[in-house]
Amino acid sequence: AFYLLRQSTVIATLPGMANRFLGTLQSKTKMATNFGVTQFLLVANLIVMSFTAWLLLNSANANVQSLADNEAASFMPLKKESTINDIRKIDTDNIQKIKSGRKQKRNSTTTTGLIGSVDSAGFYFVHPKEGERNFYKIGNGTHTDKVAGPERLSPCLKNDKLCVCPNCTCVECRPWGHHYDTIYQQRLGPYSRDDVEPFQFLEIGFFRGSGYDTYREFLPRGECHSMEIACLPEGPRNEGKWPWGNFAATNPRYQQYLDENRLHCGDANNITFLDTVWKNEMKRPDAPPLKIVIDDGAHLAEHMVQSVFYWFPRIEPRGVLVVEDIQPIQEANPFRTQFLPQIMKDLHFCGDPKQQRDELCFPSLFPLLASIHCEMHICIFERNDHPAKELSLDKSTPPKNALDLKQCKSMLNGHW
Repeated sequence: AFYLLRQSTVIATLPGMANRFLGTLQSKTKMATNFGVTQFLLVANLIVMSFTAWLLLNSANANVQSLADNEAASFMPLKKESTINDIRKIDTDNIQKIKSGRKQKRNSTTTTGLIGSVDSAGFYFVHPKEGERNFYKIGNGTHTDKVAGPERLSPCLKNDKLCVCPNCTCVECRPWGHHYDTIYQQRLGPYSRDDVEPFQFLEIGFFRGSGYDTYREFLPRGECHSMEIACLPEGPRNEGKWPWGNFAATNPRYQQYLDENRLHCGDANNITFLDTVWKNEMKRPDAPPLKIVIDDGAHLAEHMVQSVFYWFPRIEPRGVLVVEDIQPIQEANPFRTQFLPQIMKDLHFCGDPKQQRDELCFPSLFPLLASIHCEMHICIFERNDHPAKELSLDKSTPPKNALDLKQCKSMLNGHW
């Protein structure tokens, strides 16, 4: 393209030269009779050459424009589908299927890590092991937001109006819904079997019950409990009531769950309410062991840490506590940026006398913590093999440094 541009620049001067020559020729017309045959042929030849140069110039410009268009097209910005292709490793054929707008069937195409595969729409799914139920399939049936991300992402990429956050750099954050099925299938899958020992399960944040319905179906051997503030009696908050409507009552099994004493109405950030439900309704002599607690409540960092400090010590060995919705929003940010770094540091604590500056941030949690497993917007805290503890209410309350890592000395510079 650059070569043709250079040539066209040179050629462009020829018509000007020819025109100047023709002007001179016209002024000298009267002298034409004085020219010989040789001179006449020379003038005619120059006229033909000028016309030919003009034709060549037009052709060169057309070719340059065509090449420039083709070159520009090859460097056009990547489409949004290409971005998700990079993240989810969708192959070229599957991108075309997404563009065509056809709903993709969840067929495995590429096995990854022996525990899951990428489906035909480019999403990674964990395969249920033999005897386990399928969390994604059940969640789709109950319409919970916990597994809504994969189905809503492709339409969102085609139309920003179908996105909740269309400008997010991470495309998986754009649609409404989460991608929790992978972590739940891996960590809760064994509890979904028919031959597992009975256990207790607690959800914090019933809302309209789609998540709770999912857990009830996915965990048939679990004694499933849930807490919800919206089903308190209607009235002012300063009177311990709820003035903004009963969301929970929209669930068709709402009254059934109340009658079964599985739905508990109250503020799950109130430690007195937590302790009352635990001791009176859950910690019964005939109750199975508490194995799973999931916080899906107000998405406030203060509430999240309260769930961790109260419930984690009371979970039986190798049970799990799950905190959802740790996405970068103002309400939850302190949990992600202040609490998580501290407990991650404690997870690797050794207490070497030679490392005197290395101190625990959360002494009440450290002796019981086995692992922390996080995926996008969700973290699972696993209990170790030490027995569950019934801590005092004071020790079950988050310490001052829970959401302020600067108050834990070992998090400061020079104390690592």
